[in-house]
Amino acid sequence: MNILEKMIKQFEDSMAAVSFAEVGEFEMARQFFSPQKNAHKRVLLGTDRMEVNPKTLHYAMRLCKYIGGTLEIFHLLRLSEEGLEVEHDQESKVVEIAQDSFGGKSIVYQLVTGEECLATEVLKYTNNRRDLLCVVFDATETGNVRCRTARETMLNKFHALHCPVVVYAEQHTMA
Repeated sequence: MNILEKMIKQFEDSMAAVSFAEVGEFEMARQFFSPQKNAHKRVLLGTDRMEVNPKTLHYAMRLCKYIGGTLEIFHLLRLSEEGLEVEHDQESKVVEIAQDSFGGKSIVYQLVTGEECLATEVLKYTNNRRDLLCVVFDATETGNVRCRTARETMLNKFHALHCPVVVYAEQHTMA
């Protein structure tokens, strides 16, 4: 890595740390400068979209690279029994894309089918876990009152554990 590349990487790390520090996540900001400390920690990407959004996946992978953790994808699908082949194809496709983009680093992919809101399922999945650095949350269920309540509960739990939650939402423009 030449000097210019090192300077650019340090600048990117600094700007990412500043972003977390601005919103009061000081511990997360510090972790950008000690990535070896997080070798066994994970960034959890939780989604309930039929296909994992490539922009969200890219964001989560960059976050992993910055803070030195590994990526864990929690993918909630609501499918019937006939959809089992689709599940396997989806899992293979997501893991292949992520590993190609992530430079061969190991990625944990957990595909779950269920009827609950994504936030509820993420809380069940992460119950008693202490290896999470950050949660990237990409849900389609924004209008549902029950799911909004579940999301608030999830945000409060992770806030109490000093685990930032990034709610990823694309901007939709009106034509």
